[in-house]
Amino acid sequence: MRRKLLMASLVAGAIAVLTLYVIPRLHLHAEDRGAEQNRLIADYLYDELENSLEIPMTIVETMASNEFLKEALQNEDADVPEQLEAAMSDYLSSIREQFGYSAVFVVSERTRRYYTPGGIAKIVNPEQEPYDIWYQLFLDSGKGIALDTDRDQMNDYRWAVFANARISGPDGSPMGVCGIGLFMDEIQDILGKAESKWGVKVNLIDASGLVQADVDSSNIENAYISDAIADGAGPDSFTYARRSFGGFRMTRYMDKLGWYLVMQGFGSLSDRNSLSAALVIVLYLILAALFVLALLSPGGQNQHMLVKTLLPEDPLTGLPNRNYVNDSFGEQGVFNTTRYKSMAVFDIDCFKAANETMDGDAILIKIVQLTKEMFGESGLIFRWNGDEFVLFLEIDVDEAEMKFRILCASIQNETGVTISVGIVQVDLFESIKRNYHRAVLQCYTIKEAGGNGVSRKS
Repeated sequence: MRRKLLMASLVAGAIAVLTLYVIPRLHLHAEDRGAEQNRLIADYLYDELENSLEIPMTIVETMASNEFLKEALQNEDADVPEQLEAAMSDYLSSIREQFGYSAVFVVSERTRRYYTPGGIAKIVNPEQEPYDIWYQLFLDSGKGIALDTDRDQMNDYRWAVFANARISGPDGSPMGVCGIGLFMDEIQDILGKAESKWGVKVNLIDASGLVQADVDSSNIENAYISDAIADGAGPDSFTYARRSFGGFRMTRYMDKLGWYLVMQGFGSLSDRNSLSAALVIVLYLILAALFVLALLSPGGQNQHMLVKTLLPEDPLTGLPNRNYVNDSFGEQGVFNTTRYKSMAVFDIDCFKAANETMDGDAILIKIVQLTKEMFGESGLIFRWNGDEFVLFLEIDVDEAEMKFRILCASIQNETGVTISVGIVQVDLFESIKRNYHRAVLQCYTIKEAGGNGVSRKS
């Protein structure tokens, strides 16, 4: 009897000690796991938003160096206005059709004409139209390219994110500004899905903390998240700030965009109490089970739960995705091997239209199959985003170009769609991201020419 009382006392004491000592640490461990999960979510959102916004920036960067565009602005006075307007309209229409952006424009510094795919829409004049002040503000900023959230006057004053690029003459003086507008609805769709799925609040803010993108349009350029700026976030990783009642805020600077991505979560005291209560119950049950096991089979061994880690991959095609690259090479990583000689970027021409009339998933799967047959033994293939694919190749640019020309024909014959391909020689002294953007520029050179081809740069 005394032995049983002694055992009961020992068990009760063990439970008391474990409850007071282990539960707080289990709670902290749960918070740490939550922080890691939040980082994965934030990284995913970063990639989604960066890709959505960097593509129009890359396009306008290419437009700003287009020789036709520069020559047209240079000869604006000499050319017949109607002919110039028609030529500019054709050029901007081709950009709109290739990339699917509704707002595509060029503003001339000399005449302040606002060229669109539909012709000259107006003369930029901030004295008559206050919204037009954006043009001079952008030129005065001295930036070559920048994002700007504003109302789109040409499309019922809908909120849009504009990628603007300065067009410079031979002497560096401004010839005008070209731009592409991405309707805020597309950004809000990304934010809304994330907020609904993961129970977080996501914003894009500028350097002053002013909200540039929000699911609630009333907050755009009206609300501030100044605390996020004080977190001192840089471009390499997210800062993680704990807040009261289990809340958190994560912030990261998006270098090329010039904005910050802010993700916030809000917990409650009842949530924390529920977690602690549940842990106490579980702990009691575990202790009781261990006590019985100890009596029945002393010397038994503890079992450890094994967690299987899955590499990030695209669920449709099974290809590794951008998260895989980040995990393997780091967000700002460089090629840590000399095995890769070239990098290629390709996407499907006019995929949005094809997807509406054909089986988009079947097209993607078939293209991946054909690409694997051509390059499967020559490097790594990634599904980067949507209909965009990236390849790290162990072959040089010349061989890659030859194979891609064969692949272009094969894809067109077997799927009825075409692709645009950009290839560059890997520069081991530059980051993977810089190599990627060089390849993207080559890809968009083909896009501008009508698609269905290969552009390379050694």
